[in-house]
Amino acid sequence: MTNNDNIFRLENINLSYNDLVIFKNFNIDFHLNKINIILGASGSGKTSLLNIISSKINKDDKAFVYQEPRLLEFYNAYKNIEYVLKDKIKNKDDIDKKIKNSLEITGLIKNIYSKPNQLSGGMKQRLSLARALAYDSSFILMDEPLQGQDIKRKKELIDIIKDIQLKTNKTFFYVTHDVYEAVMLGDYVYILSNKNNCTQLIFETYIENNNIENHQAKLTNILINN
Repeated sequence: MTNNDNIFRLENINLSYNDLVIFKNFNIDFHLNKINIILGASGSGKTSLLNIISSKINKDDKAFVYQEPRLLEFYNAYKNIEYVLKDKIKNKDDIDKKIKNSLEITGLIKNIYSKPNQLSGGMKQRLSLARALAYDSSFILMDEPLQGQDIKRKKELIDIIKDIQLKTNKTFFYVTHDVYEAVMLGDYVYILSNKNNCTQLIFETYIENNNIENHQAKLTNILINN
């Protein structure tokens, strides 16, 4: 992996499981300080690529948001975030400030002492986002985090993620099979396909905010035909 000129570059990536080839001499350039969407059908290698990206980033400089929030059910919102910070930040005042700031940005400050079973599905995912934000890493990796959310909650979470990126300038790697999420959220979209027995990058584009509908139609068509 090389990292210069605002590019996060993966070169000559190879990955296989027994006789199943996932990547063969695979190359891709992502953009630092942007939201990079990894789009593709199930089985196209998206999560495998996310795992490879993760392996190239220092442990303390990355945070994760998964499809399921993975919260500690017996801890309240504040304690869920504190749990991941306690070994990274020693000053209690700094921890307190980061927790409250992340809950404020994600709209959960009023739920600071609520436990997961007191939160809706969308609020749980927002807490997962708040936890990743508070970790204060340069990279946030997200694997299908909005799957199962209804359209209203999905739009709310997309707006929160975009707001976080604008306020923090973090680099996002975001895996999805949903074209709507890709065009509404992404700065750059990369489409993967394993049509030819190994994963290939078949299309990449910059998303212009004033051309969302055209992007959505084009990306949908590419996915249908690959």
